[in-house]
Amino acid sequence: MTKEQWLAIRNRDKTYDGQFFYGLRTTKSVCKPSCPAKTCNPKNVIIFDTLEEAIAKGFHPCRRCRPDQPDWKGSKAELAEAAKARIEAHYTEKFCLEELAGALYVNKSYLVRVFRECTGSTLLTYHNQVRCREAEKLLQIPDLKISLVGNRVGYPSASHFTRIFHSLYGLTPTEYRNRYLRTLDEP
Repeated sequence: MTKEQWLAIRNRDKTYDGQFFYGLRTTKSVCKPSCPAKTCNPKNVIIFDTLEEAIAKGFHPCRRCRPDQPDWKGSKAELAEAAKARIEAHYTEKFCLEELAGALYVNKSYLVRVFRECTGSTLLTYHNQVRCREAEKLLQIPDLKISLVGNRVGYPSASHFTRIFHSLYGLTPTEYRNRYLRTLDEP
């Protein structure tokens, strides 16, 4: 192992991913240089040029950095995507952080931190964005009352729906609908 390789491992440098892999004698796992696992003892490290070479010598891919899945974005990104999918599937239900964290088998403060780090948004803001995206579709139906639209996407009151929609779009639901209907009338 060269000094450059050790620095890449110690600093979890993503730019070295794919250039080499390192195996740990103690766990028999093989990792990418950017692996988020605890920094290992350099005495236990074996350098490999390819993942196949490491596997042929009896090492298995690390479960944290997943060197066998080049498109994998990391456990945090995976958690954020799982949270998004769960919110999208249950957007009409009242938002409950405890239930969401429980369904994803993580601590709620960790979920909040990871989601914000990966998306730049809060979970509640994302929940409201999903609801309002669905409301946009319903607002294009002229005969549907605003209160019914809000209710269908999960808001218990029209005023709450209007306040959230306005904060995200800069328009009330009625203004949004009127603007949409005007675009239909224009030649």
